[in-house]
Amino acid sequence: MKLTYFAVRGRVEVARLMMELSGVPYEDELIPLERWMQPDTKERFQSCTPFGQLPVLQDGRLTLCQSQAINRYLARKLGLYGDTLEESARVDEVTETALEVVMDVGALFWNPRFHEVRADHRAATGKKLEQLEDYFVRTRADAEHWIQPGRATLADVAMAFAVETIMPVHTGLVKEFPELLRATTAFFSADRVREYVRSDRRPRTWTIPMATFGGKPEETHQWTD
Repeated sequence: MKLTYFAVRGRVEVARLMMELSGVPYEDELIPLERWMQPDTKERFQSCTPFGQLPVLQDGRLTLCQSQAINRYLARKLGLYGDTLEESARVDEVTETALEVVMDVGALFWNPRFHEVRADHRAATGKKLEQLEDYFVRTRADAEHWIQPGRATLADVAMAFAVETIMPVHTGLVKEFPELLRATTAFFSADRVREYVRSDRRPRTWTIPMATFGGKPEETHQWTD
């Protein structure tokens, strides 16, 4: 399989994390922003996506766009969905909740008034995390997994990435929610995931440098020993 996206985490990192967790070989094509701005590069993707956007997943004859479609496809292919209709519905529920968190924080990264609204955003995010931790404790499969005991699904991957995204922008906030922190840390400590997130294969920034926040390594969470 081959993933094509910019040299950032952003919309494709959940897909990368699923493939790393599963240990499947894949090619990670990182498109520099300068190259993306060239007409011939955009033309290449116009032929395989409705709007010429990234990311794109290629798997044999299949070319798939839209990050959430890619995530669901990979989850099914790699055995990271539920075993029943009910479990799969819960996977979708938790995954969409995680996506809302990521998109909200991502919008803050691009807000030109970032420094003015950061404190209010922290307070609002704290309330969301309080609700999320309460929901996790009531519905979790075990202390470290959302849907199935002892086994990660797309839900665990997406939520771990969402919580990780919050860490550098609201320093110390996630530590106020120990159950969420425990599950997140456990996911990023899984053998193959742990190796990936500490390697130079993982993009060092959440988004591109022109963002107000998240476009520098020091503004992006890095896992270290």
